[in-house]
Amino acid sequence: MTAVVGTIAVLTPRPHARWRAYCLPPAGLGAEFYLPWCAVLPQDVELCAVRLPGRGPLADHPCATDTRALTAALADLITAQADPRPFTLFGHSLGALLAFTTACRLQRAHRRPPALLAVSGFPPPQLGAYPAMVGELLAAGHLGAAELLGFRADALDDPARLATAYLPVVGDLLLLLQHRHRDEPPLDCDLAVYGGHDDPAATPAELAAWNDLATTPTTPRLFPGGHTFPVAHAEAVTTRLHQDLRTAVGEHAS
Repeated sequence: MTAVVGTIAVLTPRPHARWRAYCLPPAGLGAEFYLPWCAVLPQDVELCAVRLPGRGPLADHPCATDTRALTAALADLITAQADPRPFTLFGHSLGALLAFTTACRLQRAHRRPPALLAVSGFPPPQLGAYPAMVGELLAAGHLGAAELLGFRADALDDPARLATAYLPVVGDLLLLLQHRHRDEPPLDCDLAVYGGHDDPAATPAELAAWNDLATTPTTPRLFPGGHTFPVAHAEAVTTRLHQDLRTAVGEHAS
């Protein structure tokens, strides 16, 4: 089987929209994470979710094991869209790391960068926090997976459902565990940072540390809820993202 590194699902086909949002999912999940955004994201943004191997339509393909190889492939995937519209890269949880490394790859290769990098619910890589995070989640077993995915604890009691849900989580956590931060010039694009008031995955201080990786500092925006706040508060998060994207492309957000 030929390895697949990812595909893009256009969740809201809007060919006349002014901007695109490429959204990367959290650990263990896929494009479906962003389905609640379809009804609330403003009409001038086309919502595109990145499908990663090891889940959903790509469940028969192995999970990625190398962030650099995955990042290079994702940068190629976005460049191959050949879409001239300004775009944002948004990533939640593990997706935040992948959005960041993809933006770095685009900048390093002198390709068209995002107008806005938006990272959510995750500490930045230079803090070295990932090994401890992975250890805690693996030690928690399927209960940790349920919390990470936003499921009830008993939702994974069925062995078949547990395998379907848990295996991509383990694959993504191993990907995260093997990640090595690469020092490079700060990103020359606008930055937005989002977090949940009750999200244990990233403290306000950790969220603020994303500013060390970009030339345009920002104040992290906190929303109610825990780690699944982008879904639980989809309208508030997408409204904020839309405002930040408008600011990034030089429009006054009314």
